[in-house]
Amino acid sequence: MRKALKYGLLTSSIVIITVVGLIGFGFHTIEIEDHYGDYQEIYYKSKDSDLIVNEETSEFGIVGKNWKRINIKTKEKDSTDLYTFASKGSYYSKIKVYRPKTTIERIEQMNFADVKKLISEKKIELILEHQNE
Repeated sequence: MRKALKYGLLTSSIVIITVVGLIGFGFHTIEIEDHYGDYQEIYYKSKDSDLIVNEETSEFGIVGKNWKRINIKTKEKDSTDLYTFASKGSYYSKIKVYRPKTTIERIEQMNFADVKKLISEKKIELILEHQNE
């Protein structure tokens, strides 16, 4: 093949791959927005093992995040979707996300008073505070 044809095929292949990648990323972003709505900021800013607190219902859980969903592990349930956890009390519940500064032992066995104690002792750092308006 001629050199110009090779460069033309290479360039068009790169353009096609880039366009398909951008379309795929757009669909992913739309899916997150459709599923979580106002809670999408929590999806983007939280990480695995973060502590999430619903102050209206006095519930907390540990964030488990994958590429498509956030699941909250609470005392009552092994896996609850973020939207279900956040809107359990009402749509306007106040959600806070904390990131542990050090390893916290037996967090699954804690109660809400223990979480408040961790906050007051500054063993966990506030990452995000969210309330729908």
